[in-house]
Amino acid sequence: MTIFDEKQVQSEITQLSALKSLVEVYGEIASIRMRKIRGYVLQNRDFIGAINDIFKDSLASYANKIAKLVNKGQIRKGGRVTFLSHNGRTVAVLISANTGFYGEVIQNTFQMFLKEVRDKDFEVTIIGKLGLSLYLAAEPTRPYTYFDLPDYGVDDTKLGEVIRHLVQYEELRVFYGKYVSVVTQKPTMFNISAGTPVSDKVVKPEHEYIFEPSVEKILMFFETQIFASLFEQSLRESQLAKFASRIMAMDKAGENIRGKIKEVRLDGLRLEHRIANKKQLNSLAPIFIKQPW
Repeated sequence: MTIFDEKQVQSEITQLSALKSLVEVYGEIASIRMRKIRGYVLQNRDFIGAINDIFKDSLASYANKIAKLVNKGQIRKGGRVTFLSHNGRTVAVLISANTGFYGEVIQNTFQMFLKEVRDKDFEVTIIGKLGLSLYLAAEPTRPYTYFDLPDYGVDDTKLGEVIRHLVQYEELRVFYGKYVSVVTQKPTMFNISAGTPVSDKVVKPEHEYIFEPSVEKILMFFETQIFASLFEQSLRESQLAKFASRIMAMDKAGENIRGKIKEVRLDGLRLEHRIANKKQLNSLAPIFIKQPW
C-alpha cells in the first residue's frame, strides 16, 4: 500500500490497532473457554476410554457365547447379532464449526473426512455451518443430513436429535479435531459398529467378567448409551481443539498486525523525511535562482 499523507498513516494505524484489539479479544475468549473445558475433556477422556474397553470386553464375552452356540449347531455362522434395529448402513459424521478463525484444524479434519467418504457408499451427516460450506463446495450433488450444534457448550435438545438420527445406523465414523496440546490439534476419526459378529471362533478375552443380570442386557444398555457418550465426548474434544487452534491463529494474526503497524509507522517516518526534504529544497530554491551564472 502506498501512503501519500500523514492522515492516511494515522488512519491506517488506527484501523490496524482496532483489528489488533479485536484479535486479542478473540484470543482471550478462546483461552478462557479452553481452560473451562480442558480439565473436563481430559478427565472424561480417560473415563470414556475405560468404559469403551469394558464395552469391547463385553462384546468379546458375548461373541464367545455365540461361538459356542454356533459350534453346537444352534445358530448359523455369519452376520451380526444386535439388540436394536439398525438400517445396515454406514454414516460418516463431520464435526466442524459455525464460525471461522479456528486456524487449520477444521480444514484438516474436513480433508480427512472427504478422503474417507469419496467413492464410498456412506451416508453423510454434517455438523456446523463451516463444514457444510466446505462440503457443498467439494460435493455439491451428494445428499447429506445437516445439524446445527453450538461451538461452545452442549445443547441437550439438539444433541438428542443428532443421536436419534445416528442410532439407526449399523456403523458410525465420526471425524473431529482432537486436542493434543495448545500448539497441536490433529484430525481424528473414531468408529462405532453396532452388534456382535456371529463366528465359530472362541477367543479368550483379556478380562473375565461376571455379568448381572446378563451380558445381553448389559450390551443392550451399551448399544443405547455408550455411543451417545462417545459422541458427546467427541463434540467436546472438537470444541477444545477448536479453541486451542483459535488461540494459536489469533496469536499469529496479532504478530502479523504488529508487524504491519511497524511497517506503516516506518512508511510514515519516510513520508515525514520526504516532506521535510521537499520543504528544505523549496526554501533553498530562491537562493539558487538569485545566484549569477
